[in-house]
Amino acid sequence: MRIESITAAGFRSIRNASLNECGELNVLIGKNNSGKSNILAAIQTFFEFFTLEGRVATPSPRLNSDNDWHQKDIGGQINISATLDLTPEELDELKESIATEAPQVRNALLSADLTSFITVELSFTPPPRTVGYISLIRFGGPSDRDAGIIYSARTDSATQIAENLTILEESAEIIELIDRISTDVDEDYWRRLRDYGQIPGSARYAPTRMPDTLRTMARSAPNLKEFQASCRDYYDRLTERIDAVGRQELDAPVQTFSGSATVIPEYVTSVVRKIAELRVHSLSEQRNPIGQKEASRILKLKTSRGQGDVLRGIQSVVAGLLGVQIDAFSSDTPQPSRQTRTVRPDGIPAELDVDDFLVQLNGSGIRESLRLILDREFERPDVLLVEEPEVHLHPALEIALMQYLKTISSECQVFLTTHSTNFLDVGSLKNVYLIRKEAETSIQRVDVDEAESSIPEELGLRLSSLFMFDRLAFVEGPSDEQILRIFAEKLGINFAQASLGFVTTGGARNFTHFATSSTLSFLRKRNVRTLFILDRDERNARDLEIMREKVEGLSEVRLLDRRELENYLVCPTALARYIAIKSGGKHNPSADQVAAEIDNACDDLFIVAVERRVLKHACRPIIPNRESVLRRGSLEFETALRAELESTKEKLDSLLAELSDVIATENSNVQADWDRKSHLVPGDEIIDRVFSRYGMRFGKKRDAVEIAQIMTRDEIPADIRETIANLVI
Repeated sequence: MRIESITAAGFRSIRNASLNECGELNVLIGKNNSGKSNILAAIQTFFEFFTLEGRVATPSPRLNSDNDWHQKDIGGQINISATLDLTPEELDELKESIATEAPQVRNALLSADLTSFITVELSFTPPPRTVGYISLIRFGGPSDRDAGIIYSARTDSATQIAENLTILEESAEIIELIDRISTDVDEDYWRRLRDYGQIPGSARYAPTRMPDTLRTMARSAPNLKEFQASCRDYYDRLTERIDAVGRQELDAPVQTFSGSATVIPEYVTSVVRKIAELRVHSLSEQRNPIGQKEASRILKLKTSRGQGDVLRGIQSVVAGLLGVQIDAFSSDTPQPSRQTRTVRPDGIPAELDVDDFLVQLNGSGIRESLRLILDREFERPDVLLVEEPEVHLHPALEIALMQYLKTISSECQVFLTTHSTNFLDVGSLKNVYLIRKEAETSIQRVDVDEAESSIPEELGLRLSSLFMFDRLAFVEGPSDEQILRIFAEKLGINFAQASLGFVTTGGARNFTHFATSSTLSFLRKRNVRTLFILDRDERNARDLEIMREKVEGLSEVRLLDRRELENYLVCPTALARYIAIKSGGKHNPSADQVAAEIDNACDDLFIVAVERRVLKHACRPIIPNRESVLRRGSLEFETALRAELESTKEKLDSLLAELSDVIATENSNVQADWDRKSHLVPGDEIIDRVFSRYGMRFGKKRDAVEIAQIMTRDEIPADIRETIANLVI
């Protein structure tokens, strides 16, 4: 039996949402406070109901707070339903149990072409008298509405069942206490029993507060003997009451496969017990520290006959994933530490070691990984719920742990929430769900196959970039992203809050590869806004127009107003401070001195600005068109090829003929715009020339980021401020 789908309605942040087509490993991604944990809580709540073996209704279940109701609206019910995929053996067993108890439907049932799914719905009435109950069990999945009802109940039926259960539980509890009183209480305890209403403890029981009924009986009795006689009479009345409740039929009938009924069919109880057999283990965000119980369990494996292979298997898994050896030993210390030791049943303290050190002396990443691995290896659950397994893990451990979860998911169905891109990018994930919350939590199953087919592999786009963000900014290099993030922080703009991610293209020359219609169409369908932020370099208005036409309706293109992002770092005051830092105080120029050096560097680079513009014009690609040769019609191959090569040569000759005019024109254009010279020439070369005046060189990867970090908010130019602000609008 495994989970095919889960639907929750009216539960916490979830008005109505479904986790459909669940697989072996199910990854829930989304921003903070989107409702990921509530989805896991819905799964956990569903299965916790069935830990009360055989019950179809129960009073005061786990959901009894206003906060559990969507928007605290306790006017309606919470409904949590699960579609479960049965094995062929489980399905046959269910059909046979129904047919045995209702033989009149045997032929129809056994001949029916039923799917392997059953859907079970739980309903919870609102506080203060919360009742949880099975409102529906039917054959089929979410879309199989007419496959056949196995059981259904209304609220009035469930309330009666729950009230009867309360009577039975309370009566059974008092009967147990009366049994204790008859054996454990003597004259020495009579005064405490009568005056304080407390039943003393024993080797088997802890001290217990008496119920009000028994306490009243104790106070009215003149002595212990009379009290015990009253208890025996009360015992008989309770036994009769339990028997009467057990035989009582429901006032409001329930619906079964064979029609209405006033008692719960045994096959319904069997289904409930079968679901209760599923072992569900939850690792919440707040996890217990490793070491308390694990040392004792490992030590027990070491000292128990026939458990050596189990221990070696666990140690092998840990060593393979984490690269550490774990073991447990009896401690010589008489008193166990609260954090690292636990006392075995024989009274010997146990210690858990990781590579010969107490587990508590290891890093949090190892401890968190051990928490998950040992829980799974010890508990062997059928369903594992994990919240944010990446907490405290470095990337290598994240990847190792994700591979472990993928491996065990063939035996144990896994549901996990994560913010980590490493968990999403590990590859071969087929069940990824995007969780969003605006007014309420919504769930979108991500079509990973579509994403992989829509995004060319050579682009190197990580899957997380496609699904973890609402906005994507394509920038040319890693330092561009870092500088923009630093500037945004100084401007008080929160990229994380805006769910903005960055993709590095490796340069503007790769614009065409990243701006493919399949990529941008897929992102647009996912409501991901995209924007290309490109260096201006030597591009003009026509170049920008061509780029915008290519992505029209799919994305946006923004050319920097200055030649490249490093030109925004050409700030005299900031560079003066950084030169002092970089030189270790050896040089301490004023802002005016640095401004003069910047001006001189720009003048030295005048010819570079001209040359770059000429090269853009003269070195544009001129390539013979092979398609014109292939589509040559009746022409001979050699004739068509020669014609194409001649045409290409003519274009090159034309460039050569006009070269002098191009140089003169670009020289004039640069001169006409020279009042903006620090915007026109390469910014990295300006800074490098300034640094060289002080015996230093400019390293783009390191220095560019560090200069941005020491710049003040007021030193960030207005046009780049506008660009950054537009990223989150």
